[in-house]
Amino acid sequence: MQRIRAWLVCGLSLMILSAPTPGGAQDKDAPIDPQADSVLRQMSDYLNTLEQFTVRAENGFDTLLPSGQTLQMGRSMEISVRRPDRLRGSIHGGRYDQEFYYDGSSITLFTKGVNYYATTEAPPSMEAALDDAEESVGLVAPFADLISKDAYDNLIEDVTLGLYVGLSTISGVECHHLAFRGEETDWQIWIENSEKPLPRKFMITSKWVTGAPRFVGLVTGWDLSPELKDSLFTFVAPEGAEEIEFLPADN
Repeated sequence: MQRIRAWLVCGLSLMILSAPTPGGAQDKDAPIDPQADSVLRQMSDYLNTLEQFTVRAENGFDTLLPSGQTLQMGRSMEISVRRPDRLRGSIHGGRYDQEFYYDGSSITLFTKGVNYYATTEAPPSMEAALDDAEESVGLVAPFADLISKDAYDNLIEDVTLGLYVGLSTISGVECHHLAFRGEETDWQIWIENSEKPLPRKFMITSKWVTGAPRFVGLVTGWDLSPELKDSLFTFVAPEGAEEIEFLPADN
């Protein structure tokens, strides 16, 4: 769950575990309900079978004002993946208007509002590139925990308690509702109850940040058979764009 903590630092904060009554029996000796663990593994295993896909989401995140009032801001996000070595992401809304490119050899982040971009060399696989970008320059790609081949390991890394809450409906789709607690964040995820166990919604909160800022992500669409050409993942600097350098990660 390292990247989720990084999202908080970057302002992509997460949502509170609302302490619902679990729908299934919890083994008192097991910190993670076996059914919750099984569903999360199924989602990760299924996502690993997808060679390419595009996912769209609407996100809401809390901002705490100096007065103590909490505002929830919104943004839209789109991510396209072509394994093993292509990724394109975009975030639009509020103060954020950014595009993320990984072309198999480099990662570029372009911020439209100021017309700046920065590029760094990257390893020749998506998972290695995401890890390297986070460790070297503190850059976290949208949906990084979910689109990596090791999604299950990333998500479960610091979990201390996991519950299977039950079935619920998200945007007309029946989903398994899972809830997890970690050392620094609590989070919930809704996973489609079908032969395609896709994540449909997630909510997370930081427990140790003033105001407990929340992040809510609602998936609005999956395309599991898109046509993704090389050009989609290749950054071409717009006229007048200025190249800057990434700052080293603050480890």
